[in-house]
Amino acid sequence: MNQQQNQKLYVGNLNFDASEDQVRELFGTYGEVQEVKIVMDRFSGRSRGFAFVRMESADSAGKAKDALNGQPFQGKALVIDWARTEQRDRPAMGGGGERRERPAGGGGEFRPRREWGGGGGGGERSERREPRGDRGGGYYNR
Repeated sequence: MNQQQNQKLYVGNLNFDASEDQVRELFGTYGEVQEVKIVMDRFSGRSRGFAFVRMESADSAGKAKDALNGQPFQGKALVIDWARTEQRDRPAMGGGGERRERPAGGGGEFRPRREWGGGGGGGERSERREPRGDRGGGYYNR
């Protein structure tokens, strides 16, 4: 990523009570601020302690980064760095990714699951079983 063309900054270690207006005012001394986005927790609705700031130019973003990185703001030392671009070519953690089609073959014919326990050893478990009609698979005792 060419950091000289980047206008977006990551602002870490942000006080949980900081507002977008306060962050805009802080960065506004280094150039025009186009956007401030404080990242909120979706469940609690509170700040997660970091934000993204988009400046008018890469030059003003660089000046703000150099001047504010490590400086105290509302009792906490800020961590300022270039924002990374989103990477949409990789699946997110926890699954996702491409869906694969089932292998060809079988012609769509119904093949019931093998019954566990084998043999007809008597008792209640060996009752007659019929296929379920509601979901197209599995068995239930009758």
